[in-house]
Amino acid sequence: MTAYRFRVKFDPDPTSLWRDIVVGADRTIAEFQSAINPAVGLDQGHLWFIGEDEDYWDSAIKYQCPQEYEESLGGDPILRTERIENADEVTIGEMTRQLGLEQYDRICYLYDYGDEWRFYAILKEILSDEPSDKPPGVVKEKGESINDQYDAPESGESDLPLPDPLYSVLPETAVPVADLRELEKRDNIAHVIPLLSLETGFGAVCERFAIQFENRGYVLENFQPGWQVVEEVDGIDKTEEELLAALADAVREWHAEIAEMSGAMTGQHFDEETVEAMHVELEAELERKGYGHL
Repeated sequence: MTAYRFRVKFDPDPTSLWRDIVVGADRTIAEFQSAINPAVGLDQGHLWFIGEDEDYWDSAIKYQCPQEYEESLGGDPILRTERIENADEVTIGEMTRQLGLEQYDRICYLYDYGDEWRFYAILKEILSDEPSDKPPGVVKEKGESINDQYDAPESGESDLPLPDPLYSVLPETAVPVADLRELEKRDNIAHVIPLLSLETGFGAVCERFAIQFENRGYVLENFQPGWQVVEEVDGIDKTEEELLAALADAVREWHAEIAEMSGAMTGQHFDEETVEAMHVELEAELERKGYGHL
C-alpha cells in the first residue's frame, strides 16, 4: 500500500497557483496527468510529457502522452537524445523508482507544445497507509484555475492582493520585528512568528514570517515585488494549538522547498542540517511562546 502526494505548481507563478494531488503507486502517469489539467483549468486536446526535475525539453527521460508515443515509434531511436516512455504504461511507482525520487524531489510537466504550459510537481509526501490503486484526486489547492488557456501565460508577480488585514498593514519592504510583535496585540491575531530576521542599523527587520488568525494561518515571504503568501493553512475545526502546529509544519516544508530550489539554481546540495538551520527562529519562537513541543 503506497500513494504519493505531489504538489503541482504553475511554473511562471508557483506561489499563486498550485494543487496537491494524491495518487496511488499503481496508477499510470497518464491517469495522474488526467487529474492535473481539469484541476488547473486546462483542456486535454494537446500533446504533453512529464520529465525530470525542471528540465522540460532537456529531460533525459520523457514520459510522453500515448498519442505522441505511438506516433514516434517509427522514428530512428539512434537519433534520439533522450529516453522515451509511454505514460500510459508506466505507473507512478515505477516512475519514482526509475527517477530515484525521494521526498521534495521534482518532476516537470509540459502541456501544449505551442503555448508551452509549464508546471512542476514536488513529491511532498509518501503515504504508506493509502491503497496503491487510489485514483488521483486533488486534496488541497491554492489559486484560481486558468480561465483562458490561450491567453499567454505570464511570469512575475501575482496581481492577487494579500488577505486582509495584511494587505493594508504590510509595506513592500522588510518589516521591523518589533512591529510584527505589536500585531499580536490585536484581538484577531493569535501568533506572529518571525522566520528570517536581519540585524540592521535601525534594528532587526524581517523578510519572512508566519501569522495566525483565528481560523487561518499564512507563511509570507518578501520577494522582490513585495510580500506574497507562499503557504496558507486552513484552521477550520482546529484548536489554536493544532493550527499553530499545522502552520509550523508548513514553515518547515517551505524551508525544505527553498533548499531544493536553491540547490537546483546553484548546483549545490543542501543537506538536512542546512534545512534545520533555517528552522532556528521557528523553534526559538515556539519555545518562547510555550509550544516547544510542536
